Amino acid sequence: MVAIVARRLRMLTTEGAIAAATIGTIVYGFGGWSMAALLLLFFVSSGLLTRVQSHRKFHPEHRRGRSADQVLANGIVAALSAIWYGLSPSSAALSAYAGAIAASTADTWATEIGLLSPRPPRLITTWKVVPAGRSGAITLLGSAGGLAGAVLIAAAGSWWMPIQFGPVAIAGIAAMFIDSLTGARIEGRIRVIDNNVVNVITTATGAILAGVLVR
Repeated sequence: MVAIVARRLRMLTTEGAIAAATIGTIVYGFGGWSMAALLLLFFVSSGLLTRVQSHRKFHPEHRRGRSADQVLANGIVAALSAIWYGLSPSSAALSAYAGAIAASTADTWATEIGLLSPRPPRLITTWKVVPAGRSGAITLLGSAGGLAGAVLIAAAGSWWMPIQFGPVAIAGIAAMFIDSLTGARIEGRIRVIDNNVVNVITTATGAILAGVLVR
């Protein structure tokens, strides 16, 4: 139902809605309501931020919705973590799931809020001013937004599930900056590395860090 509504609101393409429904079903099936609620919090909050002053933004998804590739890139690690938890429940698996969601949220919030920054972004590796939307570009406003997104997921996760706030928040924030570094260093320079691959790396980083830090 959430995917259908998102498609009607043009937050997702048709293929994106199918991918989102698949990811959501896996998460709910293996992790239950609390894990599904955390995924829903990411999806709804990010979708609303995408619509905020969308006329000032230029990404295609602001007009047609996110594609299946984009949905899977942001959700596949979380889905795998949910399967891990469902088959072998542990605090590490639960934290890895939350860390993946925190990373996706931080990255998406940083992008959507950063595009509204009154100051031009700077490349994280050289600190040179670059055009808005450039991979690896960051702004103070966007970074603050990403931090807020990671903290929101960590707070909600620690409220809904038996996980620790600190490891999830740290993992989400760290993954956000890894995303920028990866985007600046390798995205587009290696043929198979595009933004979707970078997003998988980002969520995997969040999951690994949260899973390790909780021990």
